[in-house]
Amino acid sequence: MIFKNVKDKKYIFTLLIISIISFFSNIWVRDADLMEQRNFITAREMIKNGNYFVTTLNNNLRFEKPPLPTWLTAFVMKITNNFADEWVLRIPAALTGILLVFFIYYMVKLLTNSSTKAFFSAFVAETMFMLIKTSNENSWDIYTYSFAFGGILFLLYGFKYNKISYYISSGIFLAFSIMSKGPVGIYGIFIPFIISYMWAFGIKEFKENWKNILLMLVVTIVLASIWPVAMYLKYPDYFLSILNKEQNTWSNRHTQSVIFYLDYFIYTGVWIFFSIIAFFKNWKTLKQDKYSKFIFIWNILVIIFLSAIKMKKKRYGIPIYVTTSLNIGFICSYYWTTLWTNLKKYDRVLLYIQSGFIILVSLAISILFLIESFYYKRLNPFYAIVSSIIYFIILYTIVKLFKFRKNLVGRFIIIVSGLFMILVNINASWYIDTNLLHKKTTNNYLTARLLRQEPPKLDIYSTNFSVDDIWNAGKQIKPFDNNFNFPNKLIILGEIPENLKDDYNIRKTKIFSDNEGDILKLYYLKKKER
Repeated sequence: MIFKNVKDKKYIFTLLIISIISFFSNIWVRDADLMEQRNFITAREMIKNGNYFVTTLNNNLRFEKPPLPTWLTAFVMKITNNFADEWVLRIPAALTGILLVFFIYYMVKLLTNSSTKAFFSAFVAETMFMLIKTSNENSWDIYTYSFAFGGILFLLYGFKYNKISYYISSGIFLAFSIMSKGPVGIYGIFIPFIISYMWAFGIKEFKENWKNILLMLVVTIVLASIWPVAMYLKYPDYFLSILNKEQNTWSNRHTQSVIFYLDYFIYTGVWIFFSIIAFFKNWKTLKQDKYSKFIFIWNILVIIFLSAIKMKKKRYGIPIYVTTSLNIGFICSYYWTTLWTNLKKYDRVLLYIQSGFIILVSLAISILFLIESFYYKRLNPFYAIVSSIIYFIILYTIVKLFKFRKNLVGRFIIIVSGLFMILVNINASWYIDTNLLHKKTTNNYLTARLLRQEPPKLDIYSTNFSVDDIWNAGKQIKPFDNNFNFPNKLIILGEIPENLKDDYNIRKTKIFSDNEGDILKLYYLKKKER
């Protein structure tokens, strides 16, 4: 899989640098959401309890999600000894996003023998808004689809080189996908791949390698079954109840219409116009090129498969953005290798539209930042000026190229589109974080990070608490029970129950706040002497 020619090395190094900037630049911005908090808490409890196999949340069994993403998070916690900083705990998701980028590069290179098509397919993926967003969050989705794509890549290597090791590797990655979020990745991207590949390239390779494919499936099933079978044998009733609960969840919660994902092109970010044009352009080349036919059908099938499921969320549509990046990469390589004078009139239209879009967004952000800085004084002037200069350079270069060097327009617009998406994402996230997400009230209290970093040694009790409270408390929160024999010293989160007020004195009170302004008020109580 490692390429020896200079061109591939140059492309791979470039993709690595861009993907690091793309997937790591914003992992520090936002507080953990509900999905991340569940993952972080479970990882924390794995380490604290010394039990990495039985997953818990607030020391209660939690089997709703398979454990592989949590194991990876716990590994980072362990080696960094960091249980508090969300950006550190998002590193596994960001690395998995980078892994997906290289899987895409190697797959396209394998099928097309074109380093240029491979580079631009991966380049589009690492600069696509939804893929950047999901790689900036440590939820389960990026893992299951990245590993499933790895299974696809090694299966294709098995077809080409006829080595059993590649089929075993494919089975391992498919098992990793299942161990990340159940069969979601297999259904959402792997099965559509099998159908589209057979449609475009035929079934000959599947017939000739059926024994190796069977071995791959055995490896997948065996590895993916170890954890759920172990949990079923140890907690049969509870495990089955969770399966029933998850089945009902996928049928009854977050239900959306079948057209829910048809606006996917909006979430491609700067590639919105390319995603629309790519659809029609690749449609025209179906009979001329098997690879074009393959990625087009794959894209369509992914949308159909995901649309058929009742439960839908935008981040569940990751496979759509992966296959769309292949389609866009196909036409990006065309613009890269074709001079302006050789482009057809309708091909030039896309470059005009994309250039106008970048210019308008550049002007809008520059004006917004300058107003925010010098009129409202809510933005650092240096940051606003530097950002505006960068946008002006982009704008100026586009105008100059169209006027004097049109043959370079296609190449410049392709590259600047991806880099522009990263720049806008960094600017927008930083601006939203500093002006909209961080509430002014947080300045009045200790930060929740301090509490997570050094949780109190005393037991914490509460009559009403959330997953967010458990994460910020840094340890288990015990539900308040009137019949419980409380210790001499304890901590109450939230309001103090009436029946404790007569028996306990308040030694001190600590108030913590996260960046979203949510408050944790801790009362340190000591039993009165009689």
